[in-house]
Amino acid sequence: MTRNLRSPARRRAVTLLLTGLIGSAWAPVASAATPTDLFISEYLEGSSNNKAIEIYNGTGAPVVLDAGPYVLDLYANGSATAGTTISLIGTIEIGDVFVIAHSSATASILAAANLATAALNFNGNDVLVLRKGAAVLDSFGQVGIDPILPGWGTDPFDSVDNTLRRRPAVTAGDTNPTDLFDPVLEYDSYPLDTADGLGSHSIDASSDTGGVDAVVSIAAAAACIELSTSAIDFGTLTLGAEDQPATPAITVSNCSSFGESLFARGTHASGSDAAWSLVDNGATCADTLGLDSYRLNLATAALPAPLGLSTSNKAVQSLTAGEDVDHVARIFTACPGSSGAGVVMTMAIHYLVTAD
Repeated sequence: MTRNLRSPARRRAVTLLLTGLIGSAWAPVASAATPTDLFISEYLEGSSNNKAIEIYNGTGAPVVLDAGPYVLDLYANGSATAGTTISLIGTIEIGDVFVIAHSSATASILAAANLATAALNFNGNDVLVLRKGAAVLDSFGQVGIDPILPGWGTDPFDSVDNTLRRRPAVTAGDTNPTDLFDPVLEYDSYPLDTADGLGSHSIDASSDTGGVDAVVSIAAAAACIELSTSAIDFGTLTLGAEDQPATPAITVSNCSSFGESLFARGTHASGSDAAWSLVDNGATCADTLGLDSYRLNLATAALPAPLGLSTSNKAVQSLTAGEDVDHVARIFTACPGSSGAGVVMTMAIHYLVTAD
């Protein structure tokens, strides 16, 4: 759990969040889903031993932690194996939280703690995983990776010397502890040692308006890319729509003084009571695309044909120093009969650049 998190790096990750309403134009947009289990609602990585993790129960029923059993695993310094496991005991009442704090934290943090233990000895480059038995309920960070600089994300949303609170719109944890992780997508940031919100949390299950707010996070590294826009929308489409573009185009700029290699990947799509799997093939609804599967492509003048994205990084193109390129995201929605009608479906494009 080293604290040397400010050394130079030569990789940069950018995440672009995309949403669009799928279904007929008059269909109502569904409300956010009620949580089905516990998730991490606050992360405090402060000075000295000021460490705390808050876990929220929004399930609508008391949760007996011993019966899970519920545990919090700590993976240090990029390890693929948990070095510490903290067993949670007691009951979290409806709408309440369970706070784990380092036993040597300040009095204001310990006042909110349900469990104080020196075992909660994480730093900003470590990974935390909440489990119920063998099932992963939530994760903070990416197991097997040491982000080094500057922890997970980019200041002020990075995981070093900040308090990060889950946004009220988030109603479920990240159950894949090995996927790419950036706190800016789901957390609000507060200054070092902020603890005034520790001990309570709430969610907002109001209807989604269908608006699109994309976020871009660029780590402080030698490699450098910039995106021209933070708002991309596929608009209102029907199930079975083919090769539909998002607007506006994404201009990707190499803001460094050397050549770079650009990579991209997509994610599965999700909405209220709906989920689509991202597939990387040429299928359509007229042949083998099937139900609850969709395609996401990037079109650019540098490629002879649009690049089909998968959930793994794929090489997009090389960028010379200072070069700008335009990308257009294009979607093939899931076929008629799939889940998602009248729902805002959310997916993401993750960009990664490495210095040549």
